[in-house]
Amino acid sequence: MKKIILLALLFVGYTLSFSQHVIKAHKGAVRDIDLAGKFFVTVGDDGFVRVWSLRGKKILEIKSHNGQLLSVAINRRGFIATAGDDYLVRIWRLPSGKLTKVLKGHTEYVRALAFSKFGRKLASGDDLWEVKVWDATSWSPLGTFKGHRGWVYSVAFSPRGDFLISASKDRTMRVWFLNQRRTLVLTDHNDYVYDLAFSSDGSKFVSVSNDGYMIVWDTKSFKPIKKIRAQRGSIYTVAYSPRGDLVATAGYDGMVRVWSTKTWRKVMTLKGHKGAVIRLRFSPDGRRLISGDNKGWVIIWSIR
Repeated sequence: MKKIILLALLFVGYTLSFSQHVIKAHKGAVRDIDLAGKFFVTVGDDGFVRVWSLRGKKILEIKSHNGQLLSVAINRRGFIATAGDDYLVRIWRLPSGKLTKVLKGHTEYVRALAFSKFGRKLASGDDLWEVKVWDATSWSPLGTFKGHRGWVYSVAFSPRGDFLISASKDRTMRVWFLNQRRTLVLTDHNDYVYDLAFSSDGSKFVSVSNDGYMIVWDTKSFKPIKKIRAQRGSIYTVAYSPRGDLVATAGYDGMVRVWSTKTWRKVMTLKGHKGAVIRLRFSPDGRRLISGDNKGWVIIWSIR
């Protein structure tokens, strides 16, 4: 199924427009999305891993297991990591789709995965409140980080790779300084913290929560720069554009909101999903925004 909609807005001296391409990606919810190079990968309730071109053509399909897949990460080196309700992290090799490694150590659902910028480390977060870090060359464990008091919904490495941030059901985020083995707790959200995203230069990151707020943070002080009531109801996902000029948020109400990082004002609301938007991510070149919902649909928004 394809649908094309063109939206345009004069934005900071040029025209910001989005065209919409809709695909049915999974039976049940799309639980996670990640991108690398010219591809994006989706996982969902049907247990499938699917790799797509940025134009929406299905390139590869892997039946991972019989349960839910809850998280996925892809890196530049051609590896896909997937995880879900069987407590295992599976590593797949592109372009063959061959299973190359199964990482064991979690004893609860794994809801969060992220590779470091150059793909040399992998982080995984689970429902037992733990974050694990793995060497993504040898696939050996590098450490387990404990401190949360709720499910870990999201993990992200800083662009320099010197620290990792996790977001949790316990209403906090934790900054894990990898070389110093210490942590910093951030407590400015008032409800579950679902997702976070770094600016490409690493100077800022944004977080979103069940409380309906988006918070912009400085990565030197780890203090909030801005706290924005982004919508009524839960915000499940946030993405920072590679150029650093836009941030996108989405959640329970099914709409994707686009924000200027110069003013931190909303510049556009994108409509097209019929259910809650669970995940959205910008492509590495910043020309596309990919969003997935709890009805199994993915929308590719082309940005011009």
